Amino acid sequence: GNIINILNCGSQTIQVGFFKNSGPFQPSFVAEKIVIIPPGATQTVSLAQGWEGRLQKLTEAPTDPTTWAEIHFNAWQDMTLV
Repeated sequence: GNIINILNCGSQTIQVGFFKNSGPFQPSFVAEKIVIIPPGATQTVSLAQGWEGRLQKLTEAPTDPTTWAEIHFNAWQDMTLV
């Protein structure tokens, strides 16, 4: 599998959702897993070999900017793309 570390440098607890793609060019809108990270903490998350999708900061404040990263582990020629 693959491991990703997420560090919360902010002053408030955050939630990060992991959304695995349903297929090529088919993003999912249902989080496969959600992690809660307190201020100053680091959360380690394991993802399957070849996992492809996005991780996104989840918030209930409509004025908060959305933050996300798209990842494809072990993609073309076993490269990981972020």
